[in-house]
Amino acid sequence: MKCLSRQNIETIAARVVNAYYQLPELQGKPIHRIDPELLLTDLLGLSIDYQHLSLDSSILGLTSVTPFGIEVFGEDDSEAIYFLDGKTVLIEEELRMDATQQGRCNFTIAHEGSHQIFKMLYPREYGGNIQTPKLHFYRVNSERNKPISDWEEWQANALASAILLPKELVAKGMFMFGLGEKITVLNKVYYSEVYERFKDLATFLGVSKTALAIRLKQLGMLAEDYIDNPQRLIEVVYD
Repeated sequence: MKCLSRQNIETIAARVVNAYYQLPELQGKPIHRIDPELLLTDLLGLSIDYQHLSLDSSILGLTSVTPFGIEVFGEDDSEAIYFLDGKTVLIEEELRMDATQQGRCNFTIAHEGSHQIFKMLYPREYGGNIQTPKLHFYRVNSERNKPISDWEEWQANALASAILLPKELVAKGMFMFGLGEKITVLNKVYYSEVYERFKDLATFLGVSKTALAIRLKQLGMLAEDYIDNPQRLIEVVYD
């Protein structure tokens, strides 16, 4: 595995996004968000398919950079083998069926696509082979800002975030939704008007609120984030 810094990943993302902007179908049109399906299929030449990937819906997406057979499930929980060709991204079918999960679905597509991008750029480090195939899973809550336990997954998360939320589109969106250059406090209880604008911005950009909050902090556009625990703003520590 190649150890990439966040700046390395931002540079890769900028190259990918700039190439995306040049796609023929986008010429002459205003671009307000990144469409990960279009990016994967038309720019990267990958295939996207939707299947039931686990019985408990804990696996949101997966991909392999080498040919590999994996187990998928039918509506009646019947099992089948799906053969990945090394250029296919599989996404949990339920994400596509639930409109409220659009942000999570988009991030999952971008995350799995990021594994493929790393393989394209660094085939020796990320390519794998028939004897040691590389299968990447994206699981529930993977986008949260948790301690790093797997560098490849961290890198895929970071690249997915930078691709879906390039600084110029985020800054444009902040202006369009009246959020200025920086959100001082994000709290749905005590700063509800700002929070509602932030929530609308996340929907507009096609990402989850969690993904947008993490990215805003990385870009220096969010100071205090109480999205998971709004009551923490008034917590008092007693001796």
